[in-house]
Amino acid sequence: MAIPGNKDTRDGVLFSLPFVLIYLFLLVFPIIFGLYISFYKWDILSSRKFIGLGNYISLFKDKTFYTSLWHTFQFVFITTPILMVAGFVMALFVNSKSPLRGAGENIFFIPYVLSITVIGTLWAWLFQKNYGLFNQLFMLLGHAKVGWLTDPQKAMWSVSAATIWWTAGFNMILFSAGMKQISAEVYESARIDGAGYFRILKDITIPLLRPTIVLCLLLQIIASFKVFGQVYVMTGGGPYGKTRVLIQYIYENGFTYFKMGYSSAMAYVLFLLIMVISVVYYKIMGREK
Repeated sequence: MAIPGNKDTRDGVLFSLPFVLIYLFLLVFPIIFGLYISFYKWDILSSRKFIGLGNYISLFKDKTFYTSLWHTFQFVFITTPILMVAGFVMALFVNSKSPLRGAGENIFFIPYVLSITVIGTLWAWLFQKNYGLFNQLFMLLGHAKVGWLTDPQKAMWSVSAATIWWTAGFNMILFSAGMKQISAEVYESARIDGAGYFRILKDITIPLLRPTIVLCLLLQIIASFKVFGQVYVMTGGGPYGKTRVLIQYIYENGFTYFKMGYSSAMAYVLFLLIMVISVVYYKIMGREK
């Protein structure tokens, strides 16, 4: 006599097997293989040559690696605080009693569903020095053209502005979901006690949103460390390499110079950096609990 539980288990395994195989092939195998080739000198066309920690040693002597890492940190420092505040303010609006809150939620979130190629192309046109919309408006007001993407001092800020417009809606959704978990009775009790809007925001909303804030901060920092598409489309890493971020440098070494082992070593350094940030996050959340 067959045991029903065994049949259910077999059915479950059969149904999940395609997903597991895809997961192993597209995620687990590349991670393991990437670590493996980081110990080799390999240009794809020739056979692999084992060099041990050679790629990692070369990496920490590479000035361009440090420069690209610094540009990545610059991007993180610029975008993260602005995106956190923007997402929070948007969430306050869509959770308010304004009749425009529904339309606002859609307007705020629409940019996030666009592809990075569309975002990069759109903002590259807006920032274009000769015929871009922003400079056309500047000239109408009697101002000189600005090299938004060609001035080394402005290029990173311009890419950051495009990123903020693109991704602020995602943070809004996270904050909005957190706000909806706060009981209306808590707010009502505070109003009865005479608390005003900003007192409620300071003493109730923000403290109760602390887990959401920490989660959003972690996701935002990780996403910012992985920046690549908008930089590649808008500036290509220029001018003079001032916007070349680490992911772009990894990409160039792997697919332009075919230094697959070297690019894998850099990718794993970035992976470890993100892992450290994640561990710090879980430590913080552990204390909160």
